[in-house]
Amino acid sequence: MITVPTTPALVSALRELGDRPAVVADGRAISGIGLLLGVSPPGGLPQALARRIAEHAALPPSAARAAEQRLRYWAGVLGAPPIRHTVLHPVTDLAVDLALATLLAGGTVHCGDPDQRPEQQLEAVATARATHLSLPSALLWRLSGQPGLAAHDLAALRLVLHVGPEPRQEDVYAAVDALGAVLAHVRAPDSNAEAADRRLRADAANASAAAWKYGIGVTAEQVHDFGAQLDRAVLAALLHTLQQNGVLTDPARGYPEAEVLAAAMVTPAQRPRVVRWLDALARHGLLTRRDGGAQGPVFRGGPGPDAAEVREAWRPAAETWADGLGPAAALDRVRRGALRLPRLITGQEAPRPDASPVRWAASHGFLGAALGALVRGTAEAHQGPGPLRVLELDAEGGEPAVARALATRPRPHTEHHSAPDGGRYDVVIASAGGVAGAGGLAVEPVQDVPALVRLLAPGGRLLLLAPTTEQLDLLITGDAHGLTARPAEQWRAALTTAGCPTVLTLPEDGHPMGLLGQRLFAARVD
Repeated sequence: MITVPTTPALVSALRELGDRPAVVADGRAISGIGLLLGVSPPGGLPQALARRIAEHAALPPSAARAAEQRLRYWAGVLGAPPIRHTVLHPVTDLAVDLALATLLAGGTVHCGDPDQRPEQQLEAVATARATHLSLPSALLWRLSGQPGLAAHDLAALRLVLHVGPEPRQEDVYAAVDALGAVLAHVRAPDSNAEAADRRLRADAANASAAAWKYGIGVTAEQVHDFGAQLDRAVLAALLHTLQQNGVLTDPARGYPEAEVLAAAMVTPAQRPRVVRWLDALARHGLLTRRDGGAQGPVFRGGPGPDAAEVREAWRPAAETWADGLGPAAALDRVRRGALRLPRLITGQEAPRPDASPVRWAASHGFLGAALGALVRGTAEAHQGPGPLRVLELDAEGGEPAVARALATRPRPHTEHHSAPDGGRYDVVIASAGGVAGAGGLAVEPVQDVPALVRLLAPGGRLLLLAPTTEQLDLLITGDAHGLTARPAEQWRAALTTAGCPTVLTLPEDGHPMGLLGQRLFAARVD
């Protein structure tokens, strides 16, 4: 005769734990017996666990076994002991189920705080020597992108359960590399976040469709060739400007930075510009650089181009550019600027206003159309009780992008701001330096993106134009902010880490227009 146990398995597991810690919350350990007796701090996951355990213990045996089927499934997912499970979820039915499954498997639940700073959360996981971690997917991407992650000992971590919409493979790979654990995805039920994701993706697809005509006839090979030709011409012009003063020509001699500046008679106002020249020439192999100690960096050059060779260096770039990439005036401005460099750095000629990079002349049609379509899509879908609050940092002067985007259609009630007013915004539009002209913000991914994201209201969107390829022509005609260009992956990682669960990039990776070095990032917050 088979005897069916009358004590629920969960209750038996807690009794077996006895006085050993079953749940740890806020530095306080609660034993298995304590949970059965209803001991728990007020509020939060521990109290929800105690309530469910009390309800479970009161169930008839058949009902308890049915309820435990789900817990046994999750216990099987968690695997064999030891299990030290840090739960970083808000209090939801799933979070309670995962915690109860841990107890059923004889493990310990560590209740984390999903609202803590990421650094504190990582410290808590490391301190608990957690073998298991469960959390929302958006929080996982944020933690795995933390700059200080390597300082935390997460060697015990075996399994990470993340709950959310279908993840991007690149996010999964990055998290696996960062945490060194197996990732298991639990698809969350359809939610407001997923609906917001779908709307953003649909708006981005519409934006690409609105902009596609600006890429007709442009090939990846053409863009790549032009970039290489332009950079060679710019570097040749910079090197010639310095060498015609008798420095950096002898490969056997090193020239301290101060000596180069003095020989070229560079004015104090222009020294930062010429220092950037030296840096670029060294990075691209036209000069070598070594640390000169107290005298600063020391540069060594060799025979360089003469004036005729510099003029000839512009010809291939001009021919490729003229083959449908952009207006001749944009490249001519850089060539004329190169001729003025000797007078500019010596103070004989006043600086001209900073200009956009040449490649912006080729990409601004595509990016402008895409940005306009995204703004219109956001405005038309806005259903809030109040107006759509839009913050457009660094409007280019004249009519801003928001006004242009909505000019051809009836405008919904929209509040347009050009500077923060202390509130939050439904849309924030920003241009990082080196994209759309002299007014670009000096935005660095890790340092500055979080401040932009904090300006967003819940559900808000950030539309960020950012340089993804170095724009050397700014060394001649701009303020060289474009030299802080970062690969698209860094911008996406910074946005994700700052709290944007969805980040889309226009043009998409691999599109010829994306090779021009400026991209539009469309990100949203929950």
